[in-house]
Amino acid sequence: MVGQVNPKLEHAYEESARVFWQGVSGGGALTYKQANMRSWRYFLEINSACNLRCPSCTKGNQGTGYEHKTGIMDLDLMEKCLDKIVGENPEATILLYGNSEPFLHPKLPEAIRAVKSRGLRCEMSSNLNHIHRVEETLDAGLDFFIISLSGFTQEVYEKGHQGGRIDKVKENMRVVGEANKSRGVLVRVNYHLYNDNEHELPLMEQFASECGLGFFVSKARAISMENAIQYCREKDPEATPYSVQPNRPDWNHLLPPVTQQWRDTMDRLWIGPHLAREMYAHHSKHGVCPVGAGSMFTFIRHDGKTQLCACTADRRITLGNYLEDTPEQMIKSRTGHSICRQCMKYRLNLYFHLVDGEKWEPSGVNSLDTSTPKA
Repeated sequence: MVGQVNPKLEHAYEESARVFWQGVSGGGALTYKQANMRSWRYFLEINSACNLRCPSCTKGNQGTGYEHKTGIMDLDLMEKCLDKIVGENPEATILLYGNSEPFLHPKLPEAIRAVKSRGLRCEMSSNLNHIHRVEETLDAGLDFFIISLSGFTQEVYEKGHQGGRIDKVKENMRVVGEANKSRGVLVRVNYHLYNDNEHELPLMEQFASECGLGFFVSKARAISMENAIQYCREKDPEATPYSVQPNRPDWNHLLPPVTQQWRDTMDRLWIGPHLAREMYAHHSKHGVCPVGAGSMFTFIRHDGKTQLCACTADRRITLGNYLEDTPEQMIKSRTGHSICRQCMKYRLNLYFHLVDGEKWEPSGVNSLDTSTPKA
């Protein structure tokens, strides 16, 4: 899987990837081939801004000291990144988002066409509060288009999608559905299931059907690594500090404390991040994580920097410049990172990527086929 790193480290990464495979004890969502690609999925953050402040995401939980500058990826930089991606893995999947809203990019169709011109799979996820150039976007060659939401009425929806308007989302669902009638792009609504919004699920499923859109359900989970670690540490009476590493920030003083909004949001989840440690206790620990940059998932920021992994958002948690580094250099750079150590201590790497898939499948409702893992 890794190559050009010492055999001991390579073996550790290969063993740690097993839990993500389909048909093994981990019950993961990935095939053997996907789990051993370098990388399988690339988050290409063509735009880093979002129009919402969802409380489970870093956008709604940045706090004092949190560094998250936003911007638009230059198209020339995007083209260069795509050329390098093809060289690393011509069968890769490109996701044109990353805790951000792709429709805020003024040239979204051009970005999709650039991906498809290289023979790569292209996916995106949108909160659909804002749309533009819809027909061009669908014509550009999207392979998968996810619409993420968490309720049917405004009262319920705004709990999970703060700042959004469900009436606007419904209006835009009609627009997308109508435009897609003659195009046939795979468009599905992803209903985020919390412990207090299941009663509105049938209403939204019916509405999505009326719009001609597919529908699936996923159990809501925390998606902000930094906030999830802080939350787990707050609940752990034996929590250890972040190790202070040479030439890296002291995260003990830089990461924001847990807010009451975050605690309230975690109370809404079917499975909170603090449960992951016990939930995954039966899985072996390897001291390395196979889902970060250079391995299964590589997250390229709008400025060309490579993020530590797809679940971190603070701009200081980077590994370098994507165009300058090889996958092997990324892997070596993040191995033993103080953020990774805390994440793996609480088994959050397994939590974020839905290992033991049956525990994440809602019973009695439509769930997304495991051949297309949840966004």
